[in-house]
Amino acid sequence: MKKLIYLLSVSSMVFMFSSCFEKIDNWYSETSKYDGRYVVGIACEEDEDEVYSIDIKYGYELMIYNSAANVADEIIIDTYVGDIIEEYMDGDFERYDVYTDDGAHIRGKFKISGSPAEFNGVAESENLYLLLPITTANNYFSFNAQGRLANPPTSKPTSAGLEINGIQFYTRMSLETGKITPLGKTTIGGNKSDGIFVKLILSHDLLVYESYEIPQADWGDPTKPEYKWRVQEGSRENADGWEETWVFDGYRYTGYPEDNPNILPPIIEK
Repeated sequence: MKKLIYLLSVSSMVFMFSSCFEKIDNWYSETSKYDGRYVVGIACEEDEDEVYSIDIKYGYELMIYNSAANVADEIIIDTYVGDIIEEYMDGDFERYDVYTDDGAHIRGKFKISGSPAEFNGVAESENLYLLLPITTANNYFSFNAQGRLANPPTSKPTSAGLEINGIQFYTRMSLETGKITPLGKTTIGGNKSDGIFVKLILSHDLLVYESYEIPQADWGDPTKPEYKWRVQEGSRENADGWEETWVFDGYRYTGYPEDNPNILPPIIEK
């Protein structure tokens, strides 16, 4: 009898585990044919000095994923650009280089048409990465008396109603074209992977900073008014002629260390 009970118990366990395995199901987003983490080289078509190359060795990352709506015709593109901007001075445009280690973070949500083989955005997107506070991290700059770009106003204003002209870079973007080619690229590690090509047009906003009096409860001394800067409502307008066209070319990251440009090869001690 004990032997029979034992055999029945084993049979029950096998049935239970096989039933669990049968219920396992992978979930894919509606944009799964686009989704992924890509290793890309970048280039700015307006950069005559070619400081940045399309060479993959710079190891920029571009990600594509679904939005919260999870619909087949809407994707989010999340990446960085090399932070190359232009400066307006005495009526002429001049190159103004603001290179950083990571570049400027951009994130756009696009309604798209086409297929993974070739697609484009049907409308412009705001840069979802940018936040409201006036900080250099959010690509805010101001024009000083000489017409050159500087950080946002750093000194506290001494009265209300003061105005300073400024600009915020990479506020909006258009997806001109995108292409995903199955097994169309050879990685730096010699493996085959899906290729990615994306072209984005990035725009900037001219704006006006204005000073205002903050609530008395926030004054350090209740007898001395204090003031801060903010972007003047309704002052934003497109910075015509300052657009930048950025190209991203690379491959879907395989997960292998040798295909990641940001990982050094192992050191073999002899």
